Amino acid sequence: MFTHFEQPGKCEWLGGGLNGFVDHLNRVYGTAYALTRCLDVVQISGVTSKEPEVLLTDSENEQQMVIERKSVVWPPNYLHRHQLEHDFANTVWQHTRGSYRDATYELSLNSREFDQLDRKQIHDIANQIAAAMARVTPEQLPIRSRTPLRWSFRKVPEGEQENQSPGIIVSHQQSLSFDDPDDDSARAGTTSQIQSQLEAAAAKFNNYSECRRVVLLDFYGTEIGEDEIPELFKDVTIPNEIDVVWRTVRDWTSEDTYDIGYDQLHVRS
Repeated sequence: MFTHFEQPGKCEWLGGGLNGFVDHLNRVYGTAYALTRCLDVVQISGVTSKEPEVLLTDSENEQQMVIERKSVVWPPNYLHRHQLEHDFANTVWQHTRGSYRDATYELSLNSREFDQLDRKQIHDIANQIAAAMARVTPEQLPIRSRTPLRWSFRKVPEGEQENQSPGIIVSHQQSLSFDDPDDDSARAGTTSQIQSQLEAAAAKFNNYSECRRVVLLDFYGTEIGEDEIPELFKDVTIPNEIDVVWRTVRDWTSEDTYDIGYDQLHVRS
């Protein structure tokens, strides 16, 4: 799923890319909305009220719109685990710097075992695996091991992936036997998170009943594909305080790069 990392306490207009989203809305609706005020910014002192991210005004008819941005995360620890995955990969790359630069190599880890580890354990295991990788040559690959967790290391055949580049790719798999994840649990959990985040967004719109009220959802996770998200909305009740729901998506320009796009999920009739 799409990942966009927010900057809590800061205006989402530029740092979070809401300006690009509003440009998109203006093209879709033929409107001329522009930023009037950032609303949901943490105050240095005093009480910070619950507000949408931004207030906008259409310069042609003075109609106003508010936008609230929410993150739907499944599993709930996904963002924390995602950062630990980066920490692991960085440790491996530091220890193997200068090695395995002649082709593309893939280090695969069992994600279920990985998810049970804390930061120190992950650092120690990264060092152990990197040391094991340093003891073999490309001609001895592939190798597999069950210690300190299940992992494998192989040379990726030329042409297997588009735009291959030299170096080590670290991948996390539900099982090194390629077992399917628990799709039903992931769908149910993601649906529950959508409902919860929409209800939290609706509470931000209490003082803006005269405005067009828009929610922009960012989805984080790996167990649900982007194309599965719209189907989940049949089991979601959209609060009356919300007029339109959009989500961020990836518009792929190549196998490895994408532009940020937007997809409308709901509009109140």
